[in-house]
Amino acid sequence: MKRIRSIVFLAILPPLLAACGRGTKVDTQQVAVKFVKGEIPKEDPGSDLWDSAVEHPAKLMVQDVTEPRLIEPGVELVRVRALHNGAWVVFRLEWDDPTRDLIPMPNHSSDAAAIQFPALAGADVPDAAMGQAGKGVRIWYWKALWQDDAERAAAGGGDRVATLYPNAKIDHYPFEANPAARDEMAKRYAPALAAGNPILDRPNAGPVQVLVAEGFGTTSVSGNQPAAGRGVWKGGRWITTIARPLDCGAELGSLEVGKRTYAAFAVWDGAKRHTGSRKMRSGWIPLLLEAQ
Repeated sequence: MKRIRSIVFLAILPPLLAACGRGTKVDTQQVAVKFVKGEIPKEDPGSDLWDSAVEHPAKLMVQDVTEPRLIEPGVELVRVRALHNGAWVVFRLEWDDPTRDLIPMPNHSSDAAAIQFPALAGADVPDAAMGQAGKGVRIWYWKALWQDDAERAAAGGGDRVATLYPNAKIDHYPFEANPAARDEMAKRYAPALAAGNPILDRPNAGPVQVLVAEGFGTTSVSGNQPAAGRGVWKGGRWITTIARPLDCGAELGSLEVGKRTYAAFAVWDGAKRHTGSRKMRSGWIPLLLEAQ
């Protein structure tokens, strides 16, 4: 399994708030997952079904526990809604972000968001800062860069270099010039891909990746990738879905209808150089799936 930088979550429970003025039902104490029959909007942040879901305003704080720490605050609130149909659960995360950051460049990273769950159900949750030895966490991690990759693939491909630098002219890529030496040349001219960098070398082609961890510095890509999602940026905000099956098997764990568990949330603002452990995060928030 491939290692990536640590992702840290700490605990905080938002204070009680009244229902917001736009008529949305708000639950400040927990994420209440509404049951709906049939298909749920795994990849549709704009579905009308979201109007029936209760919103939880999850407050975020800087990750200042482990290096590299985040010093300047970023997004401080993510609005969470969730639906399930007895087989899958889908979360919709909405947060303010004045810029849409897809491609990592100097002083810019990719916008991203994640949901963390305890590996084992029950009230005895692990340390919210990436879990602990013997008490791990499971993370569903959406990244704008990966979504851009998926959309390009669905549209028949596309050269990102040509998109970023429309006036550039490419004579050839060295590792494509000599087929007999392709593998060796690729190591020299595409080292990140050759080294298995998880940003480029991923076990699935979608925008959501499933990670496992048991403490700082232990985050790895799961060999099991049951995930879906899609983000839409418009008018200075992201609205992103992240979906998973209720039952993900022994490695990734299960969510049970009617049984309380917990979730935590994180957001990365690429324009502010958020990456790896530099991010805004919540802590464990109660999570309850409505009975069918």
